[in-house]
Amino acid sequence: MKAETAIILAAGRGSRMHSETPTALHAVAGRPIIDWMLGEMESCIKMPPVIVDRPGQEIAAHVGERARYAVQPEPIGEADALQRGCGLLPEGDALVLVLCGNLPLVDQAYLEAVMQAAQRDRAAMLTYADEDTAEMHACGIYCCEAALLKQAAQRCAPEDPLEEWVNAMRALGVEAHALMVAETSMPAVVDRRTLSLCESLANAAIVQRHFENGVTMLDPASVSIGADVLIGQDTVLWPNVVLAGKTEIGAKCVIKGGCQLTDTRVGDGCTLTYVVANQAELGAGITAGPFVNLRPGTRIADGCKIGDFVEVKNSNVGQGTKLPHLSYIGDADIGSGVNVGCGCVFVNYDGYAKHRTTVGDNVFLGCQTNLVAPVTVGDGAYTAAGSTITHDVPPGAMAFARARQNNKEGYVEKFRSLKKK
Repeated sequence: MKAETAIILAAGRGSRMHSETPTALHAVAGRPIIDWMLGEMESCIKMPPVIVDRPGQEIAAHVGERARYAVQPEPIGEADALQRGCGLLPEGDALVLVLCGNLPLVDQAYLEAVMQAAQRDRAAMLTYADEDTAEMHACGIYCCEAALLKQAAQRCAPEDPLEEWVNAMRALGVEAHALMVAETSMPAVVDRRTLSLCESLANAAIVQRHFENGVTMLDPASVSIGADVLIGQDTVLWPNVVLAGKTEIGAKCVIKGGCQLTDTRVGDGCTLTYVVANQAELGAGITAGPFVNLRPGTRIADGCKIGDFVEVKNSNVGQGTKLPHLSYIGDADIGSGVNVGCGCVFVNYDGYAKHRTTVGDNVFLGCQTNLVAPVTVGDGAYTAAGSTITHDVPPGAMAFARARQNNKEGYVEKFRSLKKK
C-alpha cells in the first residue's frame, strides 16, 4: 500500500548538534540523512513529500525537485512546523506520513507497518520503551488521515511538541495505534553522539550486505564503507580501509591497510597498499603502493605498477607503464610500456598556468628527469638520468640535458684544509 504523501519536519535549529548545517544534511555513511529518508519512503508515497525547511532552504537546495517545500520562518515549535506542512496536503481522508527529519535508519518495512495500522485505526505511530525507565517514547514516525491530521494540528499551540498533536487526535476521538520497535533499531540524530551511533549502525548493516555479496573483511569493525560503494566478489579488505562516495571496487582485489578511496573506480585483480585516491580510475591488474596519492582526473590503464611515494594528478597512464617510486606526474598523457625512473618530476606549472606533458609508448625516463611542460617525448625515446628536458625529444632519441662532469684530482684534501683553517 501507499500513503498519499508525507511531511518531513526538518526546520529545527538542532542546537545540540552545535552546527550551522541543518541536522537533515549531516551525513551518515557518506549519505545525508534526508537522502536516506527519501530513499526509503520513495515507494511508500504517491506524491512527492513536503519538507518543512528553514528560511535559508539549504535542504531544498540539496533535494531539489524530489520534494515540495514549506518554510518555517522561526523555529517556534514542532506543531507550528506541522501546521505549515499541512498547507500543502490534499483534501480528504488519504493517509499521510509524518516524520521528523533526523531519522537516517528509517526502514521501509517500518513505514509499511505504520501505514497498515493507520489504515485500520485512522492513526498510528512507532514507539519504543526506554531501557532504563520502561517509559514509552515516540520514534518520530506517524501516519494518519489527512483531514484528521489537519484538525488535530489546528488544535495545537505553535510551540507544542508532536506529543500534543497526538493528544489532540485523542481529543477528537482517535487513539493513535502504537507500534513497538526496539530503541536501537531507529535512533534519532539529536547530537554528535547519536550521529556517531547511527554511523556505526549503518556501517554494520553495509558491512553485512557486502559479506552476503562475497566480500572478505579481515577486521570489519575497522573498515568504513559508504552507502553507495560497490565491491566485487572475492575482494579482500584489510583492516583500516575507508571506501567513500561512489567508489567501485572490482572482483578479486586486495585492498590493504591504510587505503582511503573516494569516488574512485578500481578494476578487477588489483592490489592496493596505503593508497589515497580521489576521483581516480584504475584498470585491471594494477599494483599500487605503499604511499600513493592519486588525485582527481587520474586514469591508470590495465597492468600498471605504481610504487611507493608516487603522486599522480589529472593524468592518463597507458597500459603496462611503471611508475616505480618517488615521482610526481601531473597533467600528463603517458603511453604504454613506459618506465618512469626514480625521482622523475613532470613540471606542469610555470607560476601562472598549468601545461601538459606527452610521453609516447615504450619511453625510458632516466632517474631524476624533469620534464618541463609543455613538452613531448616521442615513442621509444630515452632521457639520461638527471636531465631537465625543456624541448621536445624525437622518437627513438636519447636526450641529455645536464652539465658535463668535471673531476678535479686531489681537490678534496685541499678543500678539507681550507675548511679547517
